[in-house]
Amino acid sequence: MMIFLFRVVIIAIVYLVLGRFGIFFAIPSGYASPIFPAAGFAMAIILQARSSAWLGILLGSFMLNVSIPWEKGSLDLLNAVIAFGIALGTMLQAFFGRWLIIKAVDYNWKTLEKERDIFCTLLYAAPVASLVSATIGVLILYLSKVVSGSEFFYAWSSWWLGDTFGVLIVLPLSLALLNYRTPPWSTRLTTLVLPMLITLTVVGISYMLVAQWERTQLKLTIQKHGDQLFERLSQRFIAHQEALAALQRLIEVTHEMTYSQFNTFTKITLQENADIFALSFNPYIIDSQRNAFERKMTAKTGIANFEIKERDSNGTLIRALDREEYVAVGYIAPLNGNRPAVGYDINSEPIRHEAINHSIQSHKLAATAPIQLVQENQQRVGILLLHPAYTIPDTDTDNVSLIGFAVAVIKVDEMIDIATRSALIPGLIFDVQDADAPADKASIYRSQTSVKSTDSYFTWQATLPIADRVWTLRLTPTDDYLHRQYQLNALLVAIVGLMLTSLIQLLLLITTGRAAVCQGIVNEQTAELKAKSDILEDRNEQLSALFSLSPDGFISFDRSYQVNYVSPAFLQLFGLTQTQVIGLNETDFSVLLNNLCQHSTPFYGVAHLRTLMEASSEKAQTHVIELLNATSRMLQVGIRVNNSGTGTVSQILYFRDVTYETEVERMKSEFLATAAHELRTPMASVYGYVELLMKQSFDEKTQHELLSIIYKNADIMARLINDLLDLARIEARRDREFIYEVKAVSELLSDAISLYKCPKDRVSPKIVDSDKSFYIHVDVNKTLQALFNLLSNAYKYSSNTDCVVMTIVSEYNANHAMCGIEVSDCGIGMTPEQIEKATDRFYRADNSGKVLGAGLGLSIVKEITELQGGKITFESEMGVGTKVTLWFPKIEK
Repeated sequence: MMIFLFRVVIIAIVYLVLGRFGIFFAIPSGYASPIFPAAGFAMAIILQARSSAWLGILLGSFMLNVSIPWEKGSLDLLNAVIAFGIALGTMLQAFFGRWLIIKAVDYNWKTLEKERDIFCTLLYAAPVASLVSATIGVLILYLSKVVSGSEFFYAWSSWWLGDTFGVLIVLPLSLALLNYRTPPWSTRLTTLVLPMLITLTVVGISYMLVAQWERTQLKLTIQKHGDQLFERLSQRFIAHQEALAALQRLIEVTHEMTYSQFNTFTKITLQENADIFALSFNPYIIDSQRNAFERKMTAKTGIANFEIKERDSNGTLIRALDREEYVAVGYIAPLNGNRPAVGYDINSEPIRHEAINHSIQSHKLAATAPIQLVQENQQRVGILLLHPAYTIPDTDTDNVSLIGFAVAVIKVDEMIDIATRSALIPGLIFDVQDADAPADKASIYRSQTSVKSTDSYFTWQATLPIADRVWTLRLTPTDDYLHRQYQLNALLVAIVGLMLTSLIQLLLLITTGRAAVCQGIVNEQTAELKAKSDILEDRNEQLSALFSLSPDGFISFDRSYQVNYVSPAFLQLFGLTQTQVIGLNETDFSVLLNNLCQHSTPFYGVAHLRTLMEASSEKAQTHVIELLNATSRMLQVGIRVNNSGTGTVSQILYFRDVTYETEVERMKSEFLATAAHELRTPMASVYGYVELLMKQSFDEKTQHELLSIIYKNADIMARLINDLLDLARIEARRDREFIYEVKAVSELLSDAISLYKCPKDRVSPKIVDSDKSFYIHVDVNKTLQALFNLLSNAYKYSSNTDCVVMTIVSEYNANHAMCGIEVSDCGIGMTPEQIEKATDRFYRADNSGKVLGAGLGLSIVKEITELQGGKITFESEMGVGTKVTLWFPKIEK
């Protein structure tokens, strides 16, 4: 029996300690911790099936949940019942988890060597079983009205997450500690405990830092609300102070006034400020002036036998006793309801007397301590503001005398309500106290009287000067307010950190559990590989002999994805050596090949090819690349992967020269696209007019006009087809059809002038600087074709008869000298945007249709010039003309 009780107590204490540790990391102002290690300990203890386990868990959970309200000073029978209900849920969760684990993995949880046993144990013990305690516990709190409906899901999810992570992390650690003498836990004790302690420490510190930052941000938010309330209340008081100062100035200027005048002046102020209960003027009277003042007020007020009054000990108004000075109410507004106050000596009351003395001594505004406004039907706190008024001397002397006080009776609670009603946040307690008043009379205002706050960390406090007194303002959040401020950043940090910790622990469990099995498998595979090594070596030599005879390039990779074979054809295609390639891993090899490819056709990498192959479920996958060498060779790259999982070759890349096929396909595609687009309009015109001539009869003149249109559109199609064929031929054969010779530039221009058919009524082009002796190495016919296209454009886009000029120019740079043939006109010109697109196929700067053409001329010129090592440049200005220059390398003859 003693041993049984000892075990119960030990289990309960351990559970209590782990539970307190979890509460230490609780989400601030929440109901649960992001990790609750006691849940994992409870699951491990119940799994061990000791007779004392269930009672120790029940007792430990009950003690833990009772300690929380006990620390807050709110422990009662209801809280005890709630704690016991939560403890039952904890115990049921542990038993439910044990039942699920045994049903899923039998008693393999004792070793957890296989991956399935590890996954099933943690799955059923953590996220599934943890539903029990979270549901029971939060439901009890909800039914007890500790948790509101709006907080139910947040409280439940945080509770469930805490138990889940507690079981995921602490269950394996607890099993390792409880079974530290039996394998495999004896070896896991060192591999699990230390890494987990380090990881949990890092996660805990990170979580606490983020949680503290969030608490600081929440405190700053509350301070911001407090500053806003301070500003509003300060502005409200300043407004009342200014209104009272205006009344004081009126009194100083107008010594005598009627009640009607006083009411007229104060009416608007009272209407606009509901928190000002009354405004009055209280003359200052010394004892020798009392009789005169009473006679004067009798005549002014019509009150028979008017006299200065005060209250006796019973609160009854009586004639004021004789004293040296009086501050009696002379004028008051509103008068209705305040008539009994007329003549009342406020100097007879100690609180008001103290404020009057302060005002007289300082010559400034003074405020009374909090008082009860007896004029109201309800008890409420108010203050009196007293502003001294003095006589204005007729001369420059400083001789002034006190004539009385402008007094405002302020309903403090209403003033604070008006100032803060739009800024006060629900759940924040706004408390105002007079710092100069006695403790039992210091409270002026409190927004919520029946709600308490238990966390003073967030309390904001400031002091507000009210005339000659100081008010202390406090803004304190209620517990409900703090509960609603969900601090998701800290929770997210905790979740991510704990998930990472769980994954690390899972990896350690899998690694240690399967270490022996994996070692056996490795030994078997090593022996098998050793037995087959000779055969594979022979096959490798045979394949090398075959690959060396193939015109296609081959690359093979070993099981580590490193290059272990390169065929001679591959080295020849790429201009590489074996030492540059052998031994490269898959990534480095991909980078090397990509650097040898054109940017427009990059080599995306071996892994990319393999991924495409796997996605398409095909045995092979290929794509085309273009090399950077002078021949711009196009290669088809393919991959074959060894999916058998055996052998020394994991994959093979092969490279086949498909330059010719690629060029043919490209020519075909571009021709079909451009021909279909550009031939549609003239073909439609030809078709339409031919159909019209076939169906109707026309006179000879009309028939001739229609045939002219047909001829014009047919000529457009013929020119377009010729240009397309020229461009396709140049691109397909590149410069292999070119017949180069050294030619003088001046002779080339003379040939162009003599062979070019100038448009009707236009003057032949002029040649400038024809005497320059420059030579270039070009194909004369192709170059003349390019010049004819430039001349044709010059005449098309300029109306002047003699403005087309051909000029020989030259330029020098650091590498070599260039000779240029410049063709200029005085036509419509081009914008910079048009110049950028001038050599694009089918682009025309003038789309009005007035100038015939397909937009291929400059494309042909560019291709011919660049294939001969030259370049084309443009200079143009709208409305002025265009200058096109063909540059070729100048040679010395």
